[in-house]
Amino acid sequence: MKKLFALLALSLSLCAPLSAQMINAPSMDDVPAIVTDGFKAYAQSGSNSAVDVWCKGSPMETDLTNRMTTATNLTKFEGAYGKYIGWELVKVYTLTPSNKVIFAVAKFEKGPLWLAFSCYKANDTWNIPLLGMAADAMKILPSSAFKE
Repeated sequence: MKKLFALLALSLSLCAPLSAQMINAPSMDDVPAIVTDGFKAYAQSGSNSAVDVWCKGSPMETDLTNRMTTATNLTKFEGAYGKYIGWELVKVYTLTPSNKVIFAVAKFEKGPLWLAFSCYKANDTWNIPLLGMAADAMKILPSSAFKE
């Protein structure tokens, strides 16, 4: 009986970290559509289309210099890392009902591009006033992402 209890306790202790990860797993339901729509546009029509979607309704929508820089950076990244092949959700931080930070990774043939979307909703529509990206995950993701 003691052996059975010890085996059960060991099994539960091994499953606890996995259960915690599953509970904390990000949900696509928490991602504003503007983020996912941008990735869909990227897959269908390329980086300029994605940037158009991500900038819609934000201060970047009329800031042509910033938009062109973002699109150019994505195009240069593609030139070095190959074709865009998809994306994955890393983490969603809901700071307030009207503010979220979405961390994602765009997958390319030769490596990842890490992205941080600062999402804001004044009324009923989300926009992205700030978009960060880097090939180095440590420059985009919060330090807590690297703790076990």
